[in-house]
Amino acid sequence: MEFDEGFVSLKSYSVLASISASSDSKTSSVSPEYGLVKELIQQVKMLEIDVYYPQDLPEQSATQHSEVLRAHKAVVDQKIYSAVFKWVPSEYYTYSLPQRAEILGAHSTFQLCKSMLMENKSYDASLSDATYSQFYLVILQYETSINNKKLQSEIRALRPVVKRLDPSKFDFRVASEEDNARLTGYSHNAVTPFGLLEDIPIVFSKEIKGTPTMNPFCWMGGGHVHCKVGMAVNDFIKAQKPFVMDVTDPR
Repeated sequence: MEFDEGFVSLKSYSVLASISASSDSKTSSVSPEYGLVKELIQQVKMLEIDVYYPQDLPEQSATQHSEVLRAHKAVVDQKIYSAVFKWVPSEYYTYSLPQRAEILGAHSTFQLCKSMLMENKSYDASLSDATYSQFYLVILQYETSINNKKLQSEIRALRPVVKRLDPSKFDFRVASEEDNARLTGYSHNAVTPFGLLEDIPIVFSKEIKGTPTMNPFCWMGGGHVHCKVGMAVNDFIKAQKPFVMDVTDPR
C-alpha cells in the first residue's frame, strides 16, 4: 500500500487524544504537560486538514471532517492493508463511468461500487434475528442494479426451509435519507460500510468478486462525497464478513 499521510496523521491524533483523555481524568490541577498536549492536538488537527484534504476542495464543516475520519479510522482499525483512499474532483459525478474508472486507476468500470441502504417495509420485529433485519446495506456495482426479488429470495434462504419466512414478510425499498443518515452517519454519495453508526447487516453482490480474468479489487464511498476507498475484494470480505449474495442484474 502506498504511503498515506492521512493514515499517519490519523494515528498521531488518536495517540494524542488518548493522552489528553488520560490527563483530563486526573486531578483538576493543570500541569505544564497538560497544556502542551492540548497545543499538540490542535497542531495535529491543523496539519491533518492540510495534508489529508486536497488544496482545491471547498472548506469542510466539522461534521464532514469527522465523518471521513470515522471511515478512515475504521479501515485502519480493521487492518485492511490493501486499502487506498483517493480524493476525486468535485465534478466526479458528472463524468461517465469509464472516466471515473480512469480517475481512480480502476481496471474496469465493474470495479466501481456503491452502498445502498435497503429497508424491508414488511419487516416484523417479532421475527427479528441474525437472518432477518429491517435494514441491509447492499454493496453493488454501478454497472448493475438491485433486483428486489433476488434480494428477498437470498435473505429468505438464510433460514432452513422448514423455518423460512413467508414472502409477505419481505418488501425491499431504498431507505429514506433520514434513516440513511441515522443508521450510516453518511450523506448521499458518501455512504461507506466502514464506521457505520449502527450495526447493519451488509450484503455484498457476488458479481463484485469478478471472474478469473478480472482483478478482484473494488472502489466504493469513503465517507465523503469526494473521497473513495479501494481495496482487495477478499480483504473486504474478511474484514466485514458480509452476506455474499446474487442480488443484482446487469443494467
